[in-house]
Amino acid sequence: MSPQSRITIVTAPSGGGKTSYICRNYDGCRGFATLKSDREGRKLFLRNLETGQKRVLMYRGVEWTYIVDDSVFRDANAYLCTLDSGLVVLDECGWMECEGRGFRPSLEHFRQCMELECVLSVRLDRLQWYLDFFSGRDVEVVSL
Repeated sequence: MSPQSRITIVTAPSGGGKTSYICRNYDGCRGFATLKSDREGRKLFLRNLETGQKRVLMYRGVEWTYIVDDSVFRDANAYLCTLDSGLVVLDECGWMECEGRGFRPSLEHFRQCMELECVLSVRLDRLQWYLDFFSGRDVEVVSL
């Protein structure tokens, strides 16, 4: 990440190593990573990179559709929106944010707070939406 870059977007296709990159390079930083619980991917956890605390964010119901625990997003957004300077990391920004859900309140905050330096991971097929969202800001893209 270049020192003058305010927003760094780490991108790769699904399964391309974004979460591994985030956990390897930003463990201990303020922010969150999304982790699968098992090979079947029945649960997704949100892990606080600073404290290591994990909470179930989503789980697959009987019809294999994800059921989202909105309270986890609400609590994470409440925390992230209090940050006003320094580095913050957010893994697995995706379609929910494009639709105004998930971490969208935090992304709005990041876009407005000029003292925050952000690292976001985004699937390659969503990259353009995020570039448009942060247009006019200093954005660096790191492709894995």
